[in-house]
Amino acid sequence: MKSWLARWDVTPAEQAGMTFGEVLTLVNIRRVEIACMLGLFTKAIEFATGLRTVQIVVEIVLAFAFLLASLALRRGGGPWLRRGFVAVFLVLTLLDTQGAIAAMGAKGRLTSGYPMMLLSLTLLFVLPPLAFALALIPLLVSYCWIVLATATFPAEQVVAIVNAAIVSVIAVVAAALIHSGRRSDYEQKRTIRLQNDRLTERNSELDTLMAITAHDLRSPLYGLRNLFDLAVRRAPREPELPLVVLREAKASIDAMLGLATRLLDAHAAEHRPLARLANEDVRRHVLAAVDRIQPLAQSADVRIEVDLPDRPLIATLDSGALSQILDNLLSNGVRFSPTGGILTIGAARDGGSVAIEVRDRGPGIDPAGYALLFKKFHQAAGARSEGAPSTGMGLFIVATLADRMGAAVRCEPATDGGAVFVVTLSAGGTET
Repeated sequence: MKSWLARWDVTPAEQAGMTFGEVLTLVNIRRVEIACMLGLFTKAIEFATGLRTVQIVVEIVLAFAFLLASLALRRGGGPWLRRGFVAVFLVLTLLDTQGAIAAMGAKGRLTSGYPMMLLSLTLLFVLPPLAFALALIPLLVSYCWIVLATATFPAEQVVAIVNAAIVSVIAVVAAALIHSGRRSDYEQKRTIRLQNDRLTERNSELDTLMAITAHDLRSPLYGLRNLFDLAVRRAPREPELPLVVLREAKASIDAMLGLATRLLDAHAAEHRPLARLANEDVRRHVLAAVDRIQPLAQSADVRIEVDLPDRPLIATLDSGALSQILDNLLSNGVRFSPTGGILTIGAARDGGSVAIEVRDRGPGIDPAGYALLFKKFHQAAGARSEGAPSTGMGLFIVATLADRMGAAVRCEPATDGGAVFVVTLSAGGTET
């Protein structure tokens, strides 16, 4: 039973990649199959009982044609073709019902076939209420014309018209309720699906974090253990060795502290509230960041060049977030610069924005890696191996902080090799 119901509806797996309109279109395409099968069943009974008219033969042929077309449109077809097909089927079905009523009306008989068919289609299909209501107006008018043309008692005609009008209103209300319920179900499933995707992503991040943390902590811990083992074995013969070991252990401890700091910085970038945005001179932040990075640059034999205008560059920013962004970009630039290389940082006004550029002369970035560049835990190749290991958090922190303070960051290849990172801030205040 479930397989047949799934055949005439949309499964959660199918719905995952579809808009609400696409879901309704596919559902209705599949419901045409049910309507055609029921129509063929009733017409076959009528034909078998001796009611063999030209109209019944035409109805059987049309039912087969619509059935085959619905099977074809299940597998493809443009959205407008599919919606048009469903609309044509519904209109022709109701007109055919009216035609049968008109044929019986010629013999002075009225039936309730049209209201019953209208309610049946309303319950079977999921229809947009406004479009459905507009389509019912001309159909109700044509039905009234058929009833008034029938040679029967006026009271019977009035009852038929009133019943059709009441059923039309009920059909529109039912269509609105079904449509609304279907939309609510779609939104709930979509919300649950997004939450599940986010949980899956979080689980993947946790797995990656565990792997990276364990890997990056193991090396300094192995180093510490080896140093301590050495000190224990040789301390009786070399009394000064424990002091040497403690000095050597500082590098391993700094590496582990650096790892913990980067992980905490990434968490803070995502969750810690930013200070109030203010209009400040970008040049001051650039120069301060250069001062902070100079010791690292000197130890790596990288020269930093600064290119700033004489006039203030006022932008709307969070000073703490911008400082962290610049620190990460400059430290990355040092790590990827060759020995004796040059790292350039500059800022300039660009229309209604202020752009800060950090340009290195390193190996550059593979174009295939641009999509992952600012993702969490992504580590690019080509960095220096000295110092604390990289967790791939630096550029993720940059992108997260930039987004949270309304800025933008991008990376592009440098014309003379290396890479250029551009942070774009909204210009604010008045430059003097």
